[in-house]
Amino acid sequence: MKSVIIGTAGHIDHGKTSLIKALNGFEGDSLKEEQERQITINLSFSNLKLKDKNISFIDVPGHKDLVKTMVSGAFGFSVCLFVVDINKGLKEQSLEHLEILKILDIKNIILVLSKCDLCENIEQKSVEILEELKNLDYPILKVFHTSIKNNQGIEELKNYLYTIENKENDEELIFHYYIDRVFSLKGIGTVVTGSLNEGSITLNEKIICLDTQKELIVKNIQNHDTNLEQIKACNRVALSLNCDYKELKKGYLLSKKGYFKAFKECDALVRAKNLQNSKMIFCVGSRQIECKINILKKLENDEFFVHFSFDKNVFLSFDEAFILLQNNRVIGGGKVLNPLSEPLKKEQKNKFLMFLKNKDFKAAFSFLKDAHKYGFGLLSSYQRFKLSHQKALKLAKKLNQVFVDEKNLNVYHLQSLEEIKNFIKFILEKNPYAMLSAHSLALRITWASENFCELGLKEMSNLLDFQNGIYFKKGIDFEKLQEKNNNQLYEILKKQGIKPEAPYNLYDFLELDR
Repeated sequence: MKSVIIGTAGHIDHGKTSLIKALNGFEGDSLKEEQERQITINLSFSNLKLKDKNISFIDVPGHKDLVKTMVSGAFGFSVCLFVVDINKGLKEQSLEHLEILKILDIKNIILVLSKCDLCENIEQKSVEILEELKNLDYPILKVFHTSIKNNQGIEELKNYLYTIENKENDEELIFHYYIDRVFSLKGIGTVVTGSLNEGSITLNEKIICLDTQKELIVKNIQNHDTNLEQIKACNRVALSLNCDYKELKKGYLLSKKGYFKAFKECDALVRAKNLQNSKMIFCVGSRQIECKINILKKLENDEFFVHFSFDKNVFLSFDEAFILLQNNRVIGGGKVLNPLSEPLKKEQKNKFLMFLKNKDFKAAFSFLKDAHKYGFGLLSSYQRFKLSHQKALKLAKKLNQVFVDEKNLNVYHLQSLEEIKNFIKFILEKNPYAMLSAHSLALRITWASENFCELGLKEMSNLLDFQNGIYFKKGIDFEKLQEKNNNQLYEILKKQGIKPEAPYNLYDFLELDR
């Protein structure tokens, strides 16, 4: 079944929750406090089905004190119903919610002008609101005039929602799921809910909770009370998991094992009117965490390169969107550029971040090749660049003066090969009877892989001979060399008696392959 996640946005009391109820009959304000105060406090989730389309709704609060809740819901939006009371126009939270949508790059915004039954001059009011949105540079997909009193525009809106096509699911993206609710059901066990924005998940599949590093098994998958064998991105998803519900929390991230590492810092592109080095709340998915900001460089159009420091581990990925809050107000937001800890000087880092901002990965790879004398790894290419290992390797092979170790996912500048050659020469000068292999070299040159060491050995064919997997000094008889080394080992062991050194120490002493 085709699906789409549609969220609401807009000022308090402009009719967001009432609109959802008019569309699907769901009463979102179920808490006693919500009913007494007649405002939405928590996120509510519901859906609407027709033929082959399932629409998931996320209804958010409009009160200014509940912007954190609105933000956590907005990360799941594919489309937004932006609700404005036609009689009151754009208000404070209308504008703040629009800013959140813009930061999260939610471009499918449907303007719903509510309470039209109370408006005497609908056309004039509509023009004023649309003109203000145009001046604010917010493109609107379509406009609907509605009233829940007489159902004006409700059926037309409902029919239009079913025509909206979701963005195409990228099969290469990895399962990435922030928990927004966790609870236990009798006879079922632990259940989590969240918006699946990337990747897919299959019944009985093994996943990992990155925050606890505990492996889990998906016992059941539900999408609005329907059990499924598999589900893809852009869906609201409930998962039944084989763990105690107390082990999980809102904001925890579920994914596949081996793709994401934890760090307490990142570099990012931030868009904000007035940004200063200070403490803020960093919001990503349903997680909100304190951060310290260090501005690296001010760019044009209210953009900044920024370094974030966190008190706790985060599992961020390249191009991941975030919102910044300070004193419970939206200050700005942006995209993660470098989710890994990268020890670079400020000038170097800004150059690297510009390549990432432009998604010029070839230039970024070339930069890393020159910046890291002893090579850089591609094991974290998905987290670091949103590139699969295959795509990252293909790109690395296009660089000049590099050796790409496909097995170990490392990229080396060929200049560093000279260090391996010099080390081999040093060993031969120290012991002309040394027996070498790529394996023994890699144990001692810790930054170099076996394959890179093998290349160094092969390029020294003018100094080395090769037999039975062993490299040795040119001109030396291999059988006599073996006999000599065996005799040396015997003499050492004989002297050491009943307390001989460990074999690997003896091999290193004699420069022998282990």
